[in-house]
Amino acid sequence: MMSGQDQTDIAIVGMAGLFPKAPDVASYWANILDKVDAIDDPLPEWGGGVYFDPASDDATRLYTQRGGFLNELSRFNPQRFGIIPVSTGGGEPDQFHALELARSALLDAGLQENGYDPESVGIILGHGTHPNRANLTGAQHAVFLDQHVSLLKTLLPAIEQQQLDRLKQTLKRQLPPFDVDNIPGLVPNMMTGRIANRLNFMGPNYVVDAACASSLIAVEAAMLELRRGRVDVMLTGGINTSTSPLVFMIFCMLGALSPTARIRPFSAGANGTMLGEGGGVLVLKRLADARRAGDRIYAILKEVGQSSDGKAKGLTAPRLEGELLAMRRAYRQAGLEPHDFGLIEAHGTGIPLGDQTEIQALSQLLGERRRVLPHIALGSVKSMIGHCIPAAGIAGLIKASLALYHKILPPTLCDEVGTDLGLERTPLYINTETRPWIHGRAVPRRAAVNAFGFGGVNSHALLEESPDGEGEPLSAFLPPQLRRGGDLLVFAAADREGLQGQVRRATRQLREQPQQSLAVLAEALWRERGEGAVRLAVVAEQREDALHKLEQAETKLGEPARKRAQPRGGLYFGAEPLAGKLAFLFPGENSQYQNMLAALAVQFPAVRRWFDFLDGLFCDARDIAPGEAIFPPPSSLTAGQRAQAEQRLAGMELGSESVFVAGRALDALLRQFGVRPDLLLGHSTGENDALMASGLFQLDEAELADLVRRMNRNYRQLEAAGELPPGVLLSVGGIALERARVLLEADPTLHLTMDNCDNQFILFGPEASVDAVHAALRAEGALCVRLPMGYGYHTPLMEPMAQAFHALFEKVAVGEPEGTPYSCVTAAPFPLEPVEARAAAAAQYRSPVRFRESIQRLYADGARLFVEVGPSAYLTGFVRDILKQQPHVAVAGDDRRRNDLTPLRHLLATLFVHGVPVDLSVLYGPPPAAPGNPSPYLSSAIPIIRLDEAELQPLRESLLVASAKSFDAELAVPSGGVGSPVTSPLESVSPRQQPFSGGSGNRRQIALQQHHDLMREFLAQQERLMTAWLSGRRR
Repeated sequence: MMSGQDQTDIAIVGMAGLFPKAPDVASYWANILDKVDAIDDPLPEWGGGVYFDPASDDATRLYTQRGGFLNELSRFNPQRFGIIPVSTGGGEPDQFHALELARSALLDAGLQENGYDPESVGIILGHGTHPNRANLTGAQHAVFLDQHVSLLKTLLPAIEQQQLDRLKQTLKRQLPPFDVDNIPGLVPNMMTGRIANRLNFMGPNYVVDAACASSLIAVEAAMLELRRGRVDVMLTGGINTSTSPLVFMIFCMLGALSPTARIRPFSAGANGTMLGEGGGVLVLKRLADARRAGDRIYAILKEVGQSSDGKAKGLTAPRLEGELLAMRRAYRQAGLEPHDFGLIEAHGTGIPLGDQTEIQALSQLLGERRRVLPHIALGSVKSMIGHCIPAAGIAGLIKASLALYHKILPPTLCDEVGTDLGLERTPLYINTETRPWIHGRAVPRRAAVNAFGFGGVNSHALLEESPDGEGEPLSAFLPPQLRRGGDLLVFAAADREGLQGQVRRATRQLREQPQQSLAVLAEALWRERGEGAVRLAVVAEQREDALHKLEQAETKLGEPARKRAQPRGGLYFGAEPLAGKLAFLFPGENSQYQNMLAALAVQFPAVRRWFDFLDGLFCDARDIAPGEAIFPPPSSLTAGQRAQAEQRLAGMELGSESVFVAGRALDALLRQFGVRPDLLLGHSTGENDALMASGLFQLDEAELADLVRRMNRNYRQLEAAGELPPGVLLSVGGIALERARVLLEADPTLHLTMDNCDNQFILFGPEASVDAVHAALRAEGALCVRLPMGYGYHTPLMEPMAQAFHALFEKVAVGEPEGTPYSCVTAAPFPLEPVEARAAAAAQYRSPVRFRESIQRLYADGARLFVEVGPSAYLTGFVRDILKQQPHVAVAGDDRRRNDLTPLRHLLATLFVHGVPVDLSVLYGPPPAAPGNPSPYLSSAIPIIRLDEAELQPLRESLLVASAKSFDAELAVPSGGVGSPVTSPLESVSPRQQPFSGGSGNRRQIALQQHHDLMREFLAQQERLMTAWLSGRRR
């Protein structure tokens, strides 16, 4: 159902971008998530070497020439748009890039040229009128060449007009053309005019120049066109794809560029900005129209606030009052609360004064921190691509839109947060890592973008996530070549020889195509995989690693007696699958840890949604929300605040809740991969996961939320009433449980809570009793560790909790399970009759966990593959200890030592090799489109005349002759009383009096000799003149 807000809200339905080291939006987003620093040296043709002189204080010299350059990514195909190729040489590159970006954005929005009403489409772009290739080409042709020739004529009066014309033509040939085809490049508004002409737009078209705020001002203008109903589709954004050395000179004069060529906004070592090139175009519609059309919606634009600094200290100095006014206007216009925003993309240039002013403005807007932990992530993409000036706002807006679309908090590059910023008093923190955007509040995810320009123009844009659910997973959004890091290579054949052939072909392809990414090969192998029980899977970190492991695989495949390879180092091989059933094992409390499953939550929405679910249950009821405790801010926390977050996660409430949702998340992900268990077992409270995953307990999301809240309420009531006696949990290893039973029988206050494996069990009791048994067990060689939890889970002491939860379970529907759930209370299958099933579920709170016996029962019932579905990998170790040398495979879906996709890849490799049906297309998304031929390179360098030796030599000779004639004529003029007339020294070196011996080399030698003789005589003459003048002064 659509609301009135759908008519005023504006949807972003398409986008295109071109930024340093990023030819498109997908590359740009991948670079941000991977924290790629795109600051680099320019191409030689940029011409910075002419001006680079760090030691000089000349206004035309540069102390740095590094920046965020497009370099080889500057490309354009004029024929695609019916443009004469020769016209691009002297045109403004930004105009051609803008045309290509506009076309790409339309295609991204699903709009072909014939798929829209031309009268209903317009375009407004932010763009600066900086020195560029087009206007400097015009200046060279129209002004500089004639100035040079006129100056030369003045210096050398004897030079002939023919020589001057030849010189001018030679210099002119070194410049891009200047003719009627290049006129559009000299008119700034031709940027949007050309787009409207080529793409057939009949709505408004114009450019906006508001310095660094240009993009956001253009976006607001486009929003107003849609709100007024004058158009149905607007394209908008900002373009700055060429940054000349002249722009660098301005920033060097201001001392604004970083002398260390590193831009680190909000960092303790920040010392200036770096300039960048880039551009982006958005396709906008009214939200109601976009939803009606079923468009993909990246984000919703709510409002853009604007202001000017007024009478400030200077035109280039930031003013807090002006920035704050733009922000307050945006929130007032939108009717939104600043504290409801989770991400702010700052202007953040890396110039200390500007960054401090921005933080002060945000601090006044937001006020003091209201919660224990900060909750608003702050970053600046300039830390990666530099300051794109008029395109800076669109760079930030695209970043924020994709953050909302993918529900990811993107990182910023910051070595060490500046302590002088005072962030510890604010709700802000610098987000330095790629993190899942966990959000359970009733309001949507929201983000804001700042852009402040020279001349005191300020803008603040407000965005919101789409109301229509999830965006694409990263696997679908990013093409394979952008998926950095390791990958999974799979092979299957009917026999060993067939598998060897596949491995050889893959090895050859890796060697012969060094530019191909490992991910591209991995996807191709999956899509073209063979059939058969002889299988190989390789988990590789990089190309070299893959080559090494493929060579190892060839060797192992050449050993006929080898039936399988030990899964060490990521090489999995099986000549025949391990026959048996697949069991899912769900861990309980004490397996949780901060940032568990973070990489999976970033990559796969199915994982992140479960953490959103938990956060939504208690985010407003607890001083530290579940999402904050599980995924704490990576910076701006005191040691005490970090300890508080850790304590919350280790506690009884969040401990069990977080492990439960982690198990549900990983189970949901594995089912997306097509993995279905035959048997299910939960360890401790992991039993709740097993009951839900099997379908024995059937609850929809609302019913589950109500059950979790009621369980938490009951726990708190029992705790407050003192019905859950505290004590100490003691983990015991290195000794058989049977040897400890004597001690347990001797002290009735001691309880066995968990029998995990042959080498570990858990005891609970009062502190004095635990201390005594600890000493006794240690004397027998046991390894004992106190655990952080302090309640007697799985002992008769928890009878009140078991009864309370049993009452809650009475309302839970019991259905036919998919797979057989087992109970660690009975070490047997769960009863399927509803009354018995509910009673068995409650019994685990007061009964010891018989995990060792349960695994033995699963094995007896046919389980051979054991997958741990939850955080950490404790259960996997227990299974291996229990089953020892019996044929089995135990593998975990997580490893707290690796916050990436590597554990998942190892899990999938294991399942694939053992014949378990697995759909790896979830890793890759839809098949990639075939790559096209790259467009021709488009130079953005300012025209600098460079002559080769063949062109220089004739000019040298003619100028030397003209110089000789002019100097001869000048010396023939009387000195005006300074001394007697001087006979021209050129007579003895006149070219006409020199014998000609032929050959260009001899001519050059004669000319050079004449030049040197002339200079020596000239200096002598100056010495005589100076001597005469000084003699006159003395008199």
